[in-house]
Amino acid sequence: MQGIWTVIPTIFKFDTININDMKKLIDTQIMFKIDGIVFNGTTSEVSTLSKNEKTIIYNLAREYKGIVQIMIGAGGNDTREIEDTINECKDACDYIMLTVPYYNKPSQEGLIEHFTHIANEFETVKFVLYNIPGRSSVNLEVDSLVEIVNNCSNIVGIKEASGNISQIKDTINRTKISVMSGDDGLFLPCMVLGCKGVISVVSNIVPYQMKSIYEDCIEEKYKSALKKYNSIEHIIKTCFITSNPVPLKMILYRLAITNSENVRLPLVVTKNLKLVHEINNCVNKIINDKENLNI
Repeated sequence: MQGIWTVIPTIFKFDTININDMKKLIDTQIMFKIDGIVFNGTTSEVSTLSKNEKTIIYNLAREYKGIVQIMIGAGGNDTREIEDTINECKDACDYIMLTVPYYNKPSQEGLIEHFTHIANEFETVKFVLYNIPGRSSVNLEVDSLVEIVNNCSNIVGIKEASGNISQIKDTINRTKISVMSGDDGLFLPCMVLGCKGVISVVSNIVPYQMKSIYEDCIEEKYKSALKKYNSIEHIIKTCFITSNPVPLKMILYRLAITNSENVRLPLVVTKNLKLVHEINNCVNKIINDKENLNI
């Protein structure tokens, strides 16, 4: 796997899923030739979705499978429950993303057993691991990852969101799997190091620019890539001034790309005047530069 993969937020109309808005987002991504779509990631507020709502998302994924590559997040902190999830959604996607378990705080030995067990249980499924210690409180160390991938040929990639450039470089050098940046802010340096792309939040807003930066990096046109990156850096920073996907949903709504900015508790649409001001400034800049950003 490689390229720009967009994690689609779950759009809510009041307290139900707004499938039409989600389809509009996905169709725009496909129009700009984004390489893949990710459902039920952190950006999708998957931890607040009911079982029935997850089934709705799986059915949406099935509509697009074959049109664009699909990845579904099946992370959690109960190995048995994750297996149940995989059984329900494995036919709806090309890859399943497994997050480092949160809250349990497993040891490295536990992580090795967890991922190896799941991969061996579903030998025909392609898995992408997701290392995000900022949310899970546990870092999947490179030694552990090497042991896992050496024993599981169907683990084909990792979304690396440790924020540790040294670890990312080590992962690239010591494994043959696709290492994808899990941070939009580190996308460009990670590509220089040898990452295969990014699993992105910001590409919901600027898919054309993100795809163009990626293509420049593939051709080693790093000066051009840096210039394009600098033109959207304010968007990247704004998307993470408070918990994702709050700023993303506020920006999409203010740009009239979606009809709602609703998030689910315990997340809230921020009323902090400083943050609202920053988000509105970002939106105004996007509107003023709409033609160059291809929005």
